[in-house]
Amino acid sequence: MANILLTGAGFSANWGAPVAAGFFSALLADAEIQKNQRVHFLLWENRKNFEDALAQLQKNSIQGLQGYSDYLVIQGAMGRIFERMNTMFRRQDFELPNPDQTLDQKRTVGMLLSKFDAIFTLNQDLLLEIHYFDKRRFTPSGPIGVLPGMAATGAADQTPWSGSDWVPSTDFSIPNNHQPYFKLHGSTNWRDASGSEIMILGGGKDSAIHASPVLRRYQEIFGEYLKRPGTRLTVIGYSFSDAHIDALLKEAVENAGLKMYVIDPQGATLAFNKRPYGPNQIGPRFTEFEEWFQKGLYSTSTIPLRLLLRDESLDREWLDQFLGGK
Repeated sequence: MANILLTGAGFSANWGAPVAAGFFSALLADAEIQKNQRVHFLLWENRKNFEDALAQLQKNSIQGLQGYSDYLVIQGAMGRIFERMNTMFRRQDFELPNPDQTLDQKRTVGMLLSKFDAIFTLNQDLLLEIHYFDKRRFTPSGPIGVLPGMAATGAADQTPWSGSDWVPSTDFSIPNNHQPYFKLHGSTNWRDASGSEIMILGGGKDSAIHASPVLRRYQEIFGEYLKRPGTRLTVIGYSFSDAHIDALLKEAVENAGLKMYVIDPQGATLAFNKRPYGPNQIGPRFTEFEEWFQKGLYSTSTIPLRLLLRDESLDREWLDQFLGGK
């Protein structure tokens, strides 16, 4: 049996990072976007899903200098938002103590993370680099991290992961007693040979991933892990909204018996809430997504991660049983 983890924006939200609506608000507040009426209006037009605005700007950037200029404005704004997020993460404690200010070392985020054979994330922030992987180097217990297919440049002594720029390498091997970390959509501190960011934002994720050798290989590796016999996937803060990720999950559930434990504010209603029908519309009893989601679902928790780890609850018992293979 293998335990693997998939995190989305809702994971970093436990430490104050924005999810979709928050990113939209942060973009609107950016000084450069406020100066650009075209970009500001396009964002407002797509306020239900700001990534649609990013996709339109990406398309416009190919068609002319004005579109490219607008795309650079929003790209710069996204960079500033991630920079503020990473700065905010550095100011915080990773763990949430009990009300009496004690910390149960058996119920920490770091201890939970160390239980996974591999960690996959859709997030581009540096939360785990700052609070988990930077510290694994100096921790005698638990696995040591590795970023397959990436190499650090200019690493600071005490922050070898978060204080470095990372560039693609050809080495995807995973040494013994090392925990692999796969950033499926790139990262704020990844650069290609030309110095450009390796970070997937907006629409056209499939084509962007295919154009990046390291991200293309990560996608393949994710699918391989999911289809291993007995794999159990813990999902924290992913909204099941990326078609390329959902396709891999669906295939693994239907053909390899994948089981999932989902930590999300919506809990088991997540699949129902994604039904594309209005209150007065008649649709099938179950959508395709609902069918494979419930087939692969072990259980869910609506409790925020750090409270789930700290406080007593039946949800915590179900999570422990899931990770223990019961």
